[in-house]
Amino acid sequence: MPPKSEKTKRGTTRSLPRPGQAVDKPAIRARPPAALNFAAILRNLAGKPSNPISSVTFQAAPLANFPYNEELALKDRALARFWQNHRLPAAPAPIIASPRPRAYRTTSKRRTLLRGSRFYLVFGDKLAKSQKTGFLESPLEPPEHTAIYSFLQRKLSEPSYKLLASHLNHLIIRGNYREMAVIFNVTKMNGPLVRKLKIVAEHLQNLKEPVTAAFAYLDPTGSDYYFEKRRPDDKMQFKKLFGPAQLEVKFGQSRFQFHPTSFSQVNESIVETMLDQAKAMLEPSGDEHLTDLYCGYGLFSHYLAGDYRKVTGIDAEGPSIRAAQANAGLNRIASKCRFIARGITPKAISDLLPPSAAPLAVVLDPPRQGPQRGVIAAVGERQPDKVLHIFCGVDQIPESLKEWRANNYRVEKVAPLDMFPGTANLEVLVLLTREKGE
Repeated sequence: MPPKSEKTKRGTTRSLPRPGQAVDKPAIRARPPAALNFAAILRNLAGKPSNPISSVTFQAAPLANFPYNEELALKDRALARFWQNHRLPAAPAPIIASPRPRAYRTTSKRRTLLRGSRFYLVFGDKLAKSQKTGFLESPLEPPEHTAIYSFLQRKLSEPSYKLLASHLNHLIIRGNYREMAVIFNVTKMNGPLVRKLKIVAEHLQNLKEPVTAAFAYLDPTGSDYYFEKRRPDDKMQFKKLFGPAQLEVKFGQSRFQFHPTSFSQVNESIVETMLDQAKAMLEPSGDEHLTDLYCGYGLFSHYLAGDYRKVTGIDAEGPSIRAAQANAGLNRIASKCRFIARGITPKAISDLLPPSAAPLAVVLDPPRQGPQRGVIAAVGERQPDKVLHIFCGVDQIPESLKEWRANNYRVEKVAPLDMFPGTANLEVLVLLTREKGE
């Protein structure tokens, strides 16, 4: 799905499942020893900064106070130690730096709280008690996000907006560095509430910040996610207040439009670098077929399509896969691409990836919790020549690599990217190849 976060799957304390994607209940497991947990290793190496921005911001962005070159050095050391402690094969290359180490997030959110007559925007429930002011900015978010949140915190603190404030779960900002959309995640959707939303939306259009759209999303569950785990198809549960119905990003010569509830990367500044790195690792020959699992709106499929004979993207039914299909026409690659709406399960792999004489490469870019059990084995049975497994959580790597090894695949290259500067996480691209003679 996260939102590929947008894949919330990325850089947040909890992942954003893609809309329409079934989410397995995680098994209850004991917390791994600190020596085996990437964030714990990193914390031990970093210690506490001498001059934290604030206790709340420090918890949300624990490395934001370090000069960026020091942060990268710490992460390189932590990843090397993590690799050594888990006895993982190969060795990670140096971490690829983010062009924007701060103020980079293109998706941000705040949990909303109404205490008496005071309206708060907070990083999360666990940090709410530490926050004394109505709103705290984050060094990881662009100044435009700060200005929009500050305006909304003041406006929704006014007595005339108490009805709306009392029915909000989250405020979310999404888009790119040039255009932004605001999403009001609400517990109910009725006439009086929608009228208040439209009034606030009119104020947003008058800000100097580039707010080009606003939406209301109904989530009566009060979920911890940006959106519900399954996006309702009922149009009354997702309402456009103004602006275009789709968000848009561009990387290289490829354009992508996607629904506001679809997953997208939170750090636009490094996405093209990631795509180029993927291409360099896969080394497409031009006669290969590419299968993009968890393709979302087609980020890897469209960007890499020119280097493959045929591309197949697969993801669960929902707005993301429909956007992938539409984007194929937008990028004039429809003749060589097909997109299939199907949940990524072992059976789906068996049904949709029959053995082929043509060389096959696979991109596997699952949400943070990783692929469903059995998916790696099912992919291995199809015997692709190359697999690029993309991890948005470092701690998921050891178990997956063990499974790849059991299915006769070896690690060739490991390329970490700092998709989430200021946080204790990385995006890691791992290239695997089938053992010779298998």
